[in-house]
Amino acid sequence: MEPKNNLVDPHSDVIKPNYMLMSLQRILVLSVIMASVVIVVYFTPMPEEYFENCDRECHELDWPMICRVKLVIEVYKTYSKSCNNCVETGSECSPTCITADGRERGVLSANRELPAPAFHVCQNDILVVDVVHRAPAHALSIHWRGQPQKETPFMDGAPMLTQCPQPAYTTFQYKFRASAVGTHMYHAHSAADAADGLAGAFIVRQSPRLDPLRSLYDVDATEHTIFVAEWGHSMGPLGGVISKIPNAESLLINGKGNTPESLNAALSKFNVEYGKRYRFRLVYSGGFKSCPMTFSIDQHALKLIALDGHRVQPENVDSITLGRGERADFVLEAEKPVGVYKIKVVANKSCQENLEGEAELLYTSKESKVLLQKKDSESLVNREFTTVVGEKCASDSVLCLDEIQSAEKIPVKLGKATDEVIYVPFNYSTRQITTKRVESWGQTDGYRFTYPASPLLTQGGDVAPETMCSVKDTDGEECVHVKHVPLHSTVELVMFDQGGESDHIFHLHGYSFHVIGIQIFNTSMDKEKIIKMNEDGTLFRSKNLNNPVIKDTIVIPKFGVVALRFTADNPGYWMMRDERSAHWTRGLDFVFKVGDNRDFVQAPPDFPKCGSYVGPEYFLI
Repeated sequence: MEPKNNLVDPHSDVIKPNYMLMSLQRILVLSVIMASVVIVVYFTPMPEEYFENCDRECHELDWPMICRVKLVIEVYKTYSKSCNNCVETGSECSPTCITADGRERGVLSANRELPAPAFHVCQNDILVVDVVHRAPAHALSIHWRGQPQKETPFMDGAPMLTQCPQPAYTTFQYKFRASAVGTHMYHAHSAADAADGLAGAFIVRQSPRLDPLRSLYDVDATEHTIFVAEWGHSMGPLGGVISKIPNAESLLINGKGNTPESLNAALSKFNVEYGKRYRFRLVYSGGFKSCPMTFSIDQHALKLIALDGHRVQPENVDSITLGRGERADFVLEAEKPVGVYKIKVVANKSCQENLEGEAELLYTSKESKVLLQKKDSESLVNREFTTVVGEKCASDSVLCLDEIQSAEKIPVKLGKATDEVIYVPFNYSTRQITTKRVESWGQTDGYRFTYPASPLLTQGGDVAPETMCSVKDTDGEECVHVKHVPLHSTVELVMFDQGGESDHIFHLHGYSFHVIGIQIFNTSMDKEKIIKMNEDGTLFRSKNLNNPVIKDTIVIPKFGVVALRFTADNPGYWMMRDERSAHWTRGLDFVFKVGDNRDFVQAPPDFPKCGSYVGPEYFLI
């Protein structure tokens, strides 16, 4: 019998895995992770349901707050009973005592304040604003300037485009994320309502650790927000409708000012402490006239650091000139002897003579003996800044908008040839109605803008096709002027004034744009010539395709042309708003439709609806 071969199993020494043990280990690790998450969440302060006030120092690790505010809109008046003779006695006035420029006048107020209450929040806070509309005979909507509303385009506040106008004696709730950092404002869409008081500052801060400007200042305080507005007593429902717009009587700073008839009226005061650097946030809401406004502080230089919420390379100037709806941030170094320094705002004289406003800058420290030997001329720079480009820009002492550089480089794709180039001429047309009556209105690209009967964003299917502007009809007929832009395309918008009436101001909803070129001509230019010059590269002396300033509001000079670039990455209907319209429109507005309907964020199912109504034919039979 042959012996058996001693065969060795090659796998006999391999230890088989214990799958049960491995499973228990995985369960243990997952349990530890879950327990850690629960502990972190439990001990991390979660936001309460609502906060009445979100004004705080921002921190990058904090949860966003839900900021719920109620705005009660009503007709109010200056020197109401709540003042209780506080001005005459010199005692402290109650928060609901509106003194304005020292004379009695009706006010369209929010929470009985002038200007409307300022909102100070942190980036990504959620605002829940209940607008309680108690002003009779008013259709109302509130626009949140500077916020792109990407998640909630139906909260933009453009009537008949993103929402139905709010009827009197109803409540409408705005709910959106404050995503865009910077100095902004909110206001009634109707400029007449905003001029009557329904406008306020809207400041969105970020964590000091994330703020690239933080090294330039020591203090960024709520009380250093400056809100400037035109104020007049001859204004009213016909303001902006009649051919001659009445003059304003004063410029208010944070709701206060005076006139020759009321020299003792209270003025706003801003406190600073010697040796510190203060970030001031300047907002100009304009009014009926919408004259450009020049801001300055006696014996102080201003370090300009931001425009319309976007950083610029710092520039030292003595004054800042803004158009309606524009905002500027500047740093003030408190390096003067203790005293009271005059803050002045003056309207452009070519728009209106003797339109001014005042406030006071007060030093609170007495440690300034070293500066007594310093000459005032050493701290001034003898240079003014203006967003209103004109002939004076040729002077070395004037720094104009097209000379300012952004702190950020333009995106690479916007620095190249864009996917879309849109040319928009604007002008005024006239029509003989009778032998004695001539009607005048504005038009852009041959169209006179009007609003649809239902909001385009939320009820686009209800808008009659015949009310939309036709490609063929450009003879000044009234229609809903919409320009289609492909989603995610790059756009160059070239706008130019053919009428030469005055400077114009336009504000783009939903976007900010790069101002790559501004040019002034002394005559009207037709569209074909503008297109050819732009294609030949001769329309502008130069285009800044490196670091152009970023804004959402632009002043277009008389007989001027501007080139603006942006990436169409925010789907929806977005208005290019004529800022000098006293009411809803004077024909110069138009709308960008970015993307298709399937790209739009849908409004809630119970979102308010509105539209035309035609009764049945048999009703009166």
